[in-house]
Amino acid sequence: MVDIASMVLGSFQDSLDSAFGTSLGWITGHLILAGALALMAIAIKNRDHVINQSGFSRDTLVDIAATTAATVVLSGIFVNTFGWPGAAALALALASALSLRWHVLILE
Repeated sequence: MVDIASMVLGSFQDSLDSAFGTSLGWITGHLILAGALALMAIAIKNRDHVINQSGFSRDTLVDIAATTAATVVLSGIFVNTFGWPGAAALALALASALSLRWHVLILE
């Protein structure tokens, strides 16, 4: 059997295997992945309704995506270049990304 859930879920799949046994853990992990894919498909299918009724504008979503991307990039730099622990790097990256966002909005 192909174990896609282990590749995607990582150590969480190992926890499922420990809790439910190998066979039921495999099934549970793959049901989680199937559910996530189904929710993504529903969201994509109803994207116009989600966009129009969510209260978020396109600018807000672009702002969230840019802040998230900056956080991920900065966190990667802090961990890989400076060797900082993950939690500290993520906290500093988030603070830096939000500060950068604030500066861009103020200088705009």
